Amino acid sequence: MITDVARLRQLLGGPELAWLVERARRHLLNGSAAGSVTLHEPRPAQRDAFDRLFGRRPSRGTSLTVRLADLETLLRHAEICDSLSEAVEALTGPMVDVRARRRSVDERWAELFAMEEAGGGSRPAVKAWLDELRTSGIVKRLSRNDPSVGRTLLHYAREIERRLPARGMPLAELAATVMGDSHALDLSAPLGTIAVRLAAALGGVETWDGPEARRDAWASVGVLCDELSAPVLTLNVRGDGTTVTDSALRLHAEAGESYRLTTRQLLRDPPAFGPSIAGRTIYVCENPTVVASAANRLGAGSQAVVCLEGQPRTAAHLLLSRLVTAGGRLVYHGDFDWAGIYIGNLVMRRYRAAAWRFSSEDYRAARGGRELHGTPVAAIWDPSLEAAMIETGRAVHEEQVVDMLLADLAEIAGRDR
Repeated sequence: MITDVARLRQLLGGPELAWLVERARRHLLNGSAAGSVTLHEPRPAQRDAFDRLFGRRPSRGTSLTVRLADLETLLRHAEICDSLSEAVEALTGPMVDVRARRRSVDERWAELFAMEEAGGGSRPAVKAWLDELRTSGIVKRLSRNDPSVGRTLLHYAREIERRLPARGMPLAELAATVMGDSHALDLSAPLGTIAVRLAAALGGVETWDGPEARRDAWASVGVLCDELSAPVLTLNVRGDGTTVTDSALRLHAEAGESYRLTTRQLLRDPPAFGPSIAGRTIYVCENPTVVASAANRLGAGSQAVVCLEGQPRTAAHLLLSRLVTAGGRLVYHGDFDWAGIYIGNLVMRRYRAAAWRFSSEDYRAARGGRELHGTPVAAIWDPSLEAAMIETGRAVHEEQVVDMLLADLAEIAGRDR
């Protein structure tokens, strides 16, 4: 109990000893009245006040240090109060038990996640999403560790889940429907950060980090982030259904002309792939030169080709997924450089594609071009390819072997007919 507040303020309440009171409070808030506090590079007035408090000769050195137990003993002997915590509270206001408060907040978070799992989070995809949110702490960070804010975020995320999968709904429309704010699902918004993880889990997409991965994650559940940009280039890919997209694909295939499919078409008016794809091989390449040359030289006589134009984007992923689901078999050729090997790994791993003239033997048989740069990448389909490329040190781009690729497309197409 405090017996003399006036003496306490006279003793410790001055600005010269404010550092001592503030650091003592910090220790007490963390549940400890033990230990020491130190002030480095004290000003002369702070040093004088410190020396007067403890009745010492003028101190020296570059810092002032005091054990909190010694400060508490001083206050007791002066008959000012019984404990250091009483003195600090009288000077700075009531203190909350930080540890107890943390325990209470942690218990509320655990209760929140338990309720979410009980309310439908037992579905494998949703459970994986909730587990990732819990272990990463992302909801805590976004809500500033406030369980009530986290509860609101998870509520709206589950409202979004109830509307998925969609059929080509723009992301802004989904946000406006659920939140009344068309920007609520932007990547910079807390709900957008949480919901894109949910979309990836529901759609079976491995990542959501980065603009293109984010578009893929939302597209996997039928939501459009950018429905017209980055279409996928095709040649002689036929649709067997009755949609406008099917008709466009057939018309272009009959004319032997290339055609670009947008994300919008693939989600809102998707082609129906049937007999024209089932059991057939679709040739996937990296560079549009291959498609342009095939259209010029072979036209309608070319086998079906899909061009990724570098890293596959949302439209390409959607198309390749539909082709594989319809029973098509993908084979892939790309540039013999490290970026091309990386893309090849992605396509072969994700769509179980096979290599199309993309082995170490094919590499050695081709004439190398410019010097090979970058970090080596192992090819999952040919363990010897990496070593061959390092040994030769030259990149071989598709444009350099386009005649060989077109010969394959023409010969195979002729046999299929």
